[in-house]
Amino acid sequence: MNALRVISILLIVFSLSTVSIASVFGQLPTADKYENLGIRHDSRPNVCLFEPNPTHVDWDYWKAVEIESWKAVLDWQVEMTEFLPEGDWSMYIHSTVPYEEHWNKTPDDYRHCSIFLTFEAWNEDPESKALGLTGIDFAKSSHKFTYIVVYLHAVKNTSIVLNFDDAEKDPITGLTKFKINLAREQLPLQTVYNIILHELGHGLGLGHYESQSPNGLNRSTMTPSLKPFSNEVFEITIADKFMLGYLYGTDGYQKPQPVVIDDYCLFDHGIKIIGCF
Repeated sequence: MNALRVISILLIVFSLSTVSIASVFGQLPTADKYENLGIRHDSRPNVCLFEPNPTHVDWDYWKAVEIESWKAVLDWQVEMTEFLPEGDWSMYIHSTVPYEEHWNKTPDDYRHCSIFLTFEAWNEDPESKALGLTGIDFAKSSHKFTYIVVYLHAVKNTSIVLNFDDAEKDPITGLTKFKINLAREQLPLQTVYNIILHELGHGLGLGHYESQSPNGLNRSTMTPSLKPFSNEVFEITIADKFMLGYLYGTDGYQKPQPVVIDDYCLFDHGIKIIGCF
């Protein structure tokens, strides 16, 4: 395990999971819900990328993942700047730290970083289906940071169909045996981008967007679930921009001030998603 990941003082952890949310939120009201994490960066975030263990990640694949990471960071900046041009929505992106330089380090060794963007070959927790995690440590005023872990491999066979024509019968027991491939595979680059875009939203202070609507999961990049090997494309939506603007104010990261809204309601296609203020 990468020592940089061993942080005993993480206060909150949010994950992007492969699990469908339909049954989990089946008892909620029909209105969509968008939460924030109650934190925001006091100044322009410093985003630091950390190379994964090259033993388990193909080099060419990693370089493509690195580009997707830069793209996701840039997309948050561009979308917010176009939405609230009077504010400063830029982020410092530091050079990627090679694995041999950080494998035995802790966040205290990188005190200039306020958003850690790290990568692991796969999720080692057999009980977890998370594709990404974000932890928050704002306990120290001298180093407030959010810590992101993105997993680059997953098991593709999330649903298994047993074909009796392909089965083998044990000559001794007479039992029918099936061969099921549960090997981990590289995630498509689009999925990696989706995960990074989502976790960066958490890293900036956004919570999850929850919806029971048939197309509710298309209304925010902060949806709680993702099909890892599908063609889903996450995009920063108007709901995400409004929520981030609500967190930081129109001045952006440099001068965070509360937004004062009088008799204002945010709607998306007629569905109230944040509420009235």
